[in-house]
Amino acid sequence: MEATQRRPVRVGMLVISEYESDARVRRQAEALVERGDEVTVLALHSPGRPEVEMIDGVKVVHLPTQKYRGESSMSYIKLYGGFAARAAARMVRWGRKFDVVQAHSMPEALVFSATWQRALRVPVVLDVHDLTSELFSSKFENKNALMAAVRFSERASFKFANEVLSPHEKYAEMLRSMTSTRVTTVMNCPDDRHFQARPWKGWEPGGEVVFGYHGLIAPRHGLVQVAEALKMVHAEAPAAKMRVWGSGDGITPLRERVTELDLSDAVQLPTKLLPINEMTRELDKIHVGILASQLDPWTANVLPNKLMEYAVMGIPVITFRNPTIEHYFPDDAVTFVDPASPENLREAMLRLIREPEKARIQAERAREVMTGRTWRYQREHYYDVIDRMAALRRG
Repeated sequence: MEATQRRPVRVGMLVISEYESDARVRRQAEALVERGDEVTVLALHSPGRPEVEMIDGVKVVHLPTQKYRGESSMSYIKLYGGFAARAAARMVRWGRKFDVVQAHSMPEALVFSATWQRALRVPVVLDVHDLTSELFSSKFENKNALMAAVRFSERASFKFANEVLSPHEKYAEMLRSMTSTRVTTVMNCPDDRHFQARPWKGWEPGGEVVFGYHGLIAPRHGLVQVAEALKMVHAEAPAAKMRVWGSGDGITPLRERVTELDLSDAVQLPTKLLPINEMTRELDKIHVGILASQLDPWTANVLPNKLMEYAVMGIPVITFRNPTIEHYFPDDAVTFVDPASPENLREAMLRLIREPEKARIQAERAREVMTGRTWRYQREHYYDVIDRMAALRRG
């Protein structure tokens, strides 16, 4: 059937994040719009934005709930519950508006906001960005009753959904061990429209070298350790600097540590949240990407999207080690620090500063790893899922 004769699929999405800066949700929504589908997203309130707006062809409805990042389990539950209740009320009002509903975790239980649609035989897809149980395990100790409830809700959510999406195959294997519902991998890959290969940005061993990080800023991502490593690096490479973009509950301790270390002139910290389509211009200012996450239940299985974005752009990367990262990136494609301690980071940073040619070869190898692993290829898998669900609805 020719594209001009194709009937548009009406997709409703639910996500407890700010749509403008959520790369995975935007990639999917804009890919659907690009081929002629209709997408409506229920997302968090975003300061300074109207309740309803069109963003690159996607209708975004900002519900009156704001993001929480902190150490209170009850505040997370309040956030998730409040948004889910408002989303469910809106979904009841919309009834048969959609051919497919897609809920993005966290939490997985957000799929239950589409209970009315499910009763009307509208297929529901659950896109598992991360498991809530892994977040809670890394943040909250001695919460056995809470963890039991979270794990129960995860499995109930998988069973409720018609299909589950995973961001990479290693994660999909874990999800398949938890549910009989079909699990499909749609990799959380860089968007070719924004992240493309750039000319090699070299440096002189004694000159300025800028290390960069973008994304969620949380204590587990080790940016304080990077600042401590940078302070030690300055003894041999005083021109080294660091730029950080993003948001999260780790900004305050990072800013305090940067001040204590007298690094304010060498470290640029975020002043606002940038949309994804502006990020590549900023990343062009760095020489080396650095990921210093501390291993815990949350980071043990992740394949960081920022790692793949650096790789596509040709930016050499220093990264922590976990089995998933090792599965995709061999030792000659990245510089591993295991663990990502200040001392190990210092050694890795100095090694790349002194050997820019080695860094260039490493970046080329990482770019080879990403062949076929950008959104241009992965969106075809996503289209297959949505079309399969739409056919189920119309059948």
